[in-house]
Amino acid sequence: MEHSFSNKFDRFYDSLSKLIRIYLVGIVIFMVFRIILIYSFGDLNELILFKRFLVKALWFGFRFDTMVLCYFMMPVVLLMMIGFVFPAKTNYLRFMNSFIRWYFIVAFFILILAQIIDYYFFKFFQSHFNLLVFGILDDDTQAVLQSVWSDYPVIMISALLIVVFFLLRWLFTRISRHEVISDFKFTRSKISILVLFPCMFFLCIRSSLGTFPLMKDDATISPNNFINTIVPNGVFSLTKAFSEHSKFVIDADIDKTLHKYGFDNTQQVVEAFLERELPDDGNLLDSLFVYTPVDPFLEINPPNVVFILMESMSNFYLDFHSEKFNLLGALEPALASCYVYRNFLSIQNGTIHTLEGLMLNSPLTPLSQSRYFEDSFSTSCALPFYEKGYHTAFITGAKLGWRNLGSFVSNQYFLQVEGNSVILDKVKGAVECEWGVYDEFMFEHIFQSLIKSSEQRKPAFVFSFSTSNHTPFEHPDSYKPYPLQIPDSIIKVLRTSKEIAVKNFTNYQYANDCLGKFIERIRNSPFGKNTIIVATGDHNTLQLFDFSDKQLLQKLSVPLVLYVPEQYRKNPSPDTRVFASHKDIFPTIFNLSLSHARYSGLGINLFDKSKSRNDFFALNEFKTVLNDYGAVIIGNAPLYYKWETQEKKLLIPTNTDETPQLKILPERVRFYAAAATLAIQNEIRKKRK
Repeated sequence: MEHSFSNKFDRFYDSLSKLIRIYLVGIVIFMVFRIILIYSFGDLNELILFKRFLVKALWFGFRFDTMVLCYFMMPVVLLMMIGFVFPAKTNYLRFMNSFIRWYFIVAFFILILAQIIDYYFFKFFQSHFNLLVFGILDDDTQAVLQSVWSDYPVIMISALLIVVFFLLRWLFTRISRHEVISDFKFTRSKISILVLFPCMFFLCIRSSLGTFPLMKDDATISPNNFINTIVPNGVFSLTKAFSEHSKFVIDADIDKTLHKYGFDNTQQVVEAFLERELPDDGNLLDSLFVYTPVDPFLEINPPNVVFILMESMSNFYLDFHSEKFNLLGALEPALASCYVYRNFLSIQNGTIHTLEGLMLNSPLTPLSQSRYFEDSFSTSCALPFYEKGYHTAFITGAKLGWRNLGSFVSNQYFLQVEGNSVILDKVKGAVECEWGVYDEFMFEHIFQSLIKSSEQRKPAFVFSFSTSNHTPFEHPDSYKPYPLQIPDSIIKVLRTSKEIAVKNFTNYQYANDCLGKFIERIRNSPFGKNTIIVATGDHNTLQLFDFSDKQLLQKLSVPLVLYVPEQYRKNPSPDTRVFASHKDIFPTIFNLSLSHARYSGLGINLFDKSKSRNDFFALNEFKTVLNDYGAVIIGNAPLYYKWETQEKKLLIPTNTDETPQLKILPERVRFYAAAATLAIQNEIRKKRK
């Protein structure tokens, strides 16, 4: 048996040694292409200034290359392990040698072909493969192929590929025919290798020791965009493009939208939403745009505006706050100078969908990962500020490669787009976790950005997005938490362990503490008199608790916090008990800060004195809607609920006979959703005319 095992191990070891040499060949090929990109498209004088990031890019590139090569090698590794099932004296070794030879000839030919095409794609788009690669299918295919023939050296590339094929055939024939005999004489050593190899292979295929495997957004490692671009290889980028193309398809068909929402034409939609008749002058969707009032004071004294989208900022958790179970930190005293809305819902329940819903008022998401990611939308929240001469900035602690965020946001009228890599470089002592730079450093960078805008005598609009309050719930080692004694009443209803709950509550406290310190810093600085701060959550967190039907508000709500300097308070005593949601934030901000500015008027200004409480409603995912009278879950058979008590905001089932004020809510949502969808589809259509 020992001799049989040794023979099988020798067979395995022979294949392993060949696999290692093939891996090294692959690493060299990828690195050669990466160096070609650097010399072909990089500004060497500029890159010298970022040489430490360039070294980091090569290291991360090596990790991406390793991941791709390991996926290529998986069939061979599987056959190597299966080889122990077959008797020692078979032709399995000959079969493996033949398979390795031809498999890798084909695999590496495809790999090199993809890298060559990626090089020319990069030459045209200054990017590796992305969703634009599908233009050959989405556009006039014949015209695209004609352009390829006329603009690129197709014959030379074809000749090169023929040479590559024969070189690969020669190389892998030599590798496959070179037999390697194991020098290991002891069974223990051989077993150790058999155990360690799958572990090492699994590690290489993840290319990460962290919670998550290496991902696309890990390529954002530098404040220099070109360096970030060269980190992933063309093969990895192509697989991600296919993945995103299959998962994220935005339907721009206006006729389908009209049919979905039960309308015959666009005029019916706009008139239903605006509740008035309109002439069919061909610009119906322009009627959805409105202007803020002319305000001489705002024209002379435009305020800074900082909008902060806080990761998982739960409204429900606010009710638990106490001296011993402190969930607010520095936010508690800061709230005394703010307006706080608690009957408030997020527009969506996923971060990217909420972000696009706020930034563009778009029900169609994620646009950032669709073929429209390079389109600019006139519904962008930055456009009214941009047109008024503001310095518009998007600042996030996240990696800009996440969800293609950097590329997408750069096209939405933001003059400054910065993520974790810039903050790590610019903010002294900045550190990060799995998802990005910790919140305190993001807020520091925002403050410094306001200083720079002030020095340039320009008002600033900052759209920011935090990441710290996210699983696996880590905070900086320097942070000293406030008391967090979880009450027994909460422990009894947890759906997770107490340890996970403590981590979750600590990160929630940390994020709130950072926000509170930022508000107080602004308030007590020269910016306190002319800076509006708006903060809300991207969605609630549902990890710790189960929610019953009567707890729809608690399940879906996020708070809205507004700090408005006294001289900008047009309505000093707004009703903060109204039911509202993300759709209403930017109509409020525009009216507080801009004079005669055009904006998408699909939401309601929360400070509008002419509106009654019946005008407001809160909407989540276009299917759950709440108002003063109760809630409706919209479906084929809508579910109606009324408030059991106004104080606790708990719901009980009802019907429209008992609570007729709820009957109109599904219609209001239908009008709003149809109008918002058509507005985005109309933008897409205009770009493609």
